[in-house]
Amino acid sequence: MLFSMPNFSCTHKRQTLLDLVHSELRLRRLSKQERLALGAICLCTLLLLAALQYGRVFSGDEIGTLIYLKKSSIYILTHFSTWLTINYFILVERWLSHLFGAMDWRLTLLPIAAAIAIIPLTASIALKFTGSTRTALIAAGLAAFNPYLVSWGPAIRAYSLLVAFSLMVINEFFRWYRQPNWWSGLRCAAATLLLLLVHLNGVYTVAFVILLLVAESISAGFAGARRFLWGSRTLWIPLAGVAIIVGAAYWRLLPDIAKVNREWGTDTPPTSMGYLPQVFTTYMGAGYAALLSAVLLVAGCWSALREKRALLLLCGAIILAPILMSLQGVSVQTSAFARYLICSLPLLLILMAEGIHWLARHIWMRGATITAWGITALTLMCWMPCMQAQFLAKKQWPYAQVAAFLRAQMQKGDAIVAGWNIGFTLGQFFDHPENDIMLPNNYVNKVANHLDAPAPGRVFYVTGLAIFNGHDNMLPNNYVNKVANHLDAPAPGRVFYVTGPAILNGRKAHIQNFGQTEVTIYSGPTARALLQEWREDLLNRTEGRVYAPFQGDYQLLALLEERLPSGQSADHWRLLAEGCRLQDPAAHDAPRHLQKAARSVLFP
Repeated sequence: MLFSMPNFSCTHKRQTLLDLVHSELRLRRLSKQERLALGAICLCTLLLLAALQYGRVFSGDEIGTLIYLKKSSIYILTHFSTWLTINYFILVERWLSHLFGAMDWRLTLLPIAAAIAIIPLTASIALKFTGSTRTALIAAGLAAFNPYLVSWGPAIRAYSLLVAFSLMVINEFFRWYRQPNWWSGLRCAAATLLLLLVHLNGVYTVAFVILLLVAESISAGFAGARRFLWGSRTLWIPLAGVAIIVGAAYWRLLPDIAKVNREWGTDTPPTSMGYLPQVFTTYMGAGYAALLSAVLLVAGCWSALREKRALLLLCGAIILAPILMSLQGVSVQTSAFARYLICSLPLLLILMAEGIHWLARHIWMRGATITAWGITALTLMCWMPCMQAQFLAKKQWPYAQVAAFLRAQMQKGDAIVAGWNIGFTLGQFFDHPENDIMLPNNYVNKVANHLDAPAPGRVFYVTGLAIFNGHDNMLPNNYVNKVANHLDAPAPGRVFYVTGPAILNGRKAHIQNFGQTEVTIYSGPTARALLQEWREDLLNRTEGRVYAPFQGDYQLLALLEERLPSGQSADHWRLLAEGCRLQDPAAHDAPRHLQKAARSVLFP
């Protein structure tokens, strides 16, 4: 296609790379019914995110956000650390927390708004790159219900805003390309500024835009390149201003940024990109979901090669970020790579949407619409288990109930002891978690020098359940409800009834279960008696089994053996702890330079 550019085109403009994109198309091109469908998709996603957030407690890196919300604005703007990597997002959330007067679910309003904005932005880009309103709506539907995007929707981290502003920058760039005036250039520059302030990983999207400008100059030829560069001053001058502002915003943070990258995120470049298949399954799910998504992606790429050549630019955007990360020496866990590359996910979904459109036209030309939406529905059904798992996690790990129980039971001198992850999450429910919650080694070291003195109080040991969990496990009530309506039908199979170790194995301590969380209460007249009771219960709980959640238990047994020798070697328990650590997939996910740091966490 050929579109003239007002400010720097001639009568017979040579077709260039960016002319492949339907930059003149906007969502106004959608019919009334299609706009209603897009609105309905957005509304359904809003309800889904509200349902997911209801009763959900903050977890993981969100706790880091809560920690820094309590810091001053000056501190936030002058420090950069593991959880303080999105300074300006946290600063805005801090202002919102003061506005609302609390750090609760209202902090999720900004990320949820961005998650909703991703849907029409994805549709807009799909429309520009394919010229098909059907493909645009399918892409919007996939973006609305992709499990990975949904999981980050209500999270009080900057990832949904990162995706939204990244898509906005691409949209505004092609708006400027169609109308290369100062207003369009300023809009694109403003979107770029917000993107880089929200998250530094937005630099990969900016690199894509710059690459498009360079490629356009080259494809325009020497004479055309000179006219293009002069005409594009309406964009690169505002972008130069953005570069100055961003440089000033992060200037004081550069030493800390370099330190964090050196300690946690970089290795000798170029680093491997072998993590990409795992990132894909993280985005799309495993098994049939990944297979179907891969087929649709291949179909979309085939359509890009044969028909919709503009989509090749999106393919370039998708592979650009991993290449740049490799050249930078970025080397982190796969889960972190998935977050870093999240801007590529909507672009993958656009290619999948084109794949659905292409397959539908070749499977049944006359019924292409029905076929396309049927394949889309099948894709969403394959994603359903991942979506259900997010809701199930709220029931399996009811940290709010655990915290309420602990607050009700705690007396003066009592201590909460938990591994790093559980203690980190429970900390949001206590005013002074650094005083109320202790790692096992900290508690043992605290009382080890006064073993025969009266125990300072009880110990509430919070861990995961000491039972094996698999995909075929069911709660008793769930199984009974499943077969209750078919009592006279043939039995579906045998039942293996596995009871918890709180009943068997001789455990005598008081145990309270909350979903997958177990709270065990220990007490004794002296610290020695309490620790001995604790060790006896751990022996009954673990029984020498190698099971990932027992890593902290075995490390604690090793520590107790050093403080209260019983004749067993502490190294024996450490070997079992290492075996448990290797059972955890995360142990194999950590890159080489982070293995030592991972092993240093004795109580994960």
